[in-house]
Amino acid sequence: MNLIDLVALSEKRRDILLFIEKKQGSFEEIESSLDISSGSLRYHLKKLLDFGLLEEENGEYRLSEIAMPIIWNIKGLLDSLAFFEENIEYWNQHDLTSVPDFLLRRLEDLGRSELIKSNAEYLFEIPPEILENLRASEEISVFCSCLHPEIPLIYSEFTEKGLKFSLCVTEPVAERLFNQFPVETKKFQEAKNTELFVCSEDINLPIFVVTDRFIAMEFFLLSGKRSKQFITFSETGALNWGRELHLHYTEISKKMEIADHIETSNHIETENQKTVKT
Repeated sequence: MNLIDLVALSEKRRDILLFIEKKQGSFEEIESSLDISSGSLRYHLKKLLDFGLLEEENGEYRLSEIAMPIIWNIKGLLDSLAFFEENIEYWNQHDLTSVPDFLLRRLEDLGRSELIKSNAEYLFEIPPEILENLRASEEISVFCSCLHPEIPLIYSEFTEKGLKFSLCVTEPVAERLFNQFPVETKKFQEAKNTELFVCSEDINLPIFVVTDRFIAMEFFLLSGKRSKQFITFSETGALNWGRELHLHYTEISKKMEIADHIETSNHIETENQKTVKT
């Protein structure tokens, strides 16, 4: 028997180690807390003692030093399995290539999730549950590669409140903002506590939002179509994960200044003049 057989392939020995990791205890305490017979418990405790994962003194069992990293890794594995099991169908159907590897390996940090499906009534609107959370937030960071028709109006509303707002968009979205919503975009750039970034890379993520209250994401389906389904998270670990993802996007993007807006506007006016003359 090796360590993999000893720990990974035995649910009872995992339960014993996880129990003792929380609180060292006697044979009787372990037996009364776990669903295991006396004979089976003696057998598993002996195996764990023989491999040096447990230590026993005065009838009390505790983890050895080498057992601690093993337990941490076991807990990480169990957390990952529990995370994906909660919405296994969702994760199997969606394209996660937009998430960098260092965060993809830590998806379980997101914790418990909630799925918000868009129905016919809200097909071209941001779901009310998400809007409610946005309006209660004090700091908002957004990335989008698809321009939702409500976004320009929403960020105009929030900038008027003086919220800290960071918006990162792909180049096609930036062009639409400057062309179709020049007033709102200029107002956003001139507001206090706002940032606008333009990403030249092809990021396959329709929309991602992280605030001081929650995360909301919409991934593409594996077929390449929009899923029209948001997945949201609100635990502290999820917020930290989300801030790292937004930072990753801004670090590979260009921060737009007011002058960039003027330059872009002049370019648009020049092109329009050329069209009129022609």
